Amino acid sequence: MSDQETTPEEFRGRVAPGKSWMEIVAWVGDLAPLPHVAAKAIQLVENPDTTANQMTDLLSSDTALAARVLKIANSAMFSRQREITTLNQAIMVIGFKALKGIIVAATLRQLNRSSGKIEKIVWENSMCTAMAAHILTQHLKKRFLDEIFLLGLLHDLGKLVLIRQASKEYQEVVKLVEKGSTYWEAEMKVMGYAHPLIGALVAKKWNFSPEICQVILHHHDPLDGPLDNDLDEKTAIIQFANAIAHQLKRGHVVGYPSQVEAIAEYGKLIGVSAEDTELLMANTDKMFNEQSSVFE
Repeated sequence: MSDQETTPEEFRGRVAPGKSWMEIVAWVGDLAPLPHVAAKAIQLVENPDTTANQMTDLLSSDTALAARVLKIANSAMFSRQREITTLNQAIMVIGFKALKGIIVAATLRQLNRSSGKIEKIVWENSMCTAMAAHILTQHLKKRFLDEIFLLGLLHDLGKLVLIRQASKEYQEVVKLVEKGSTYWEAEMKVMGYAHPLIGALVAKKWNFSPEICQVILHHHDPLDGPLDNDLDEKTAIIQFANAIAHQLKRGHVVGYPSQVEAIAEYGKLIGVSAEDTELLMANTDKMFNEQSSVFE
């Protein structure tokens, strides 16, 4: 049996010659798990029998996480024009699907609290992508509005992990990006694999749904259309939103390629006019200016 036949599907075409997919799996397996309270909260969100009181009791056991959840819940994106003063109220008003995104936002920020310049850049891009995806999904009137913010936040999870765990190599990656490479191209050249694969593997380790893992894995893959299902649509929206974030210079390394053509192509694929795209970009920029501090 050939190596190609034994390599799992998600690794095919994503690992440079000479790199072992098994070593990558082992490396990810050695990474720290998601913090206990956040991991348990996500598990509760996925359980249809979970009550608001159960979730409140759990989040209340982590004072820092609870405070950040309340702060984010009161942002314009989630509050529904109503001040939220208690965790129970947040859960009742926002709902479990949106709460999942808030918990992940709060947790990721805690994990990157002592971050440097490049971590800050990636975090800003993740926030702006999540905001752009939220606005875009709202504009398209899609039923998965409460889920898309989480996908935007997690799309570059692999970058955050690589920066923390392979900081020296990632400095070389950033140097190539400053010379005009995409992150994906630079990561493949320096490390032999790229952040979509690592992000998907870490998301799987942290027990996120298979769909979330697939969106992370494919968020830089070509999408030729048509978009036949929710997974394709969500992936395309995240790609579109990520391009918007880069074009707005949010979490953007100088030298990263222009996204003007990509944005136009995504607009055609998703069915968003050039005029509406300009408005979406303006609204995303406005939301980022007004709301990004909430996630700090």
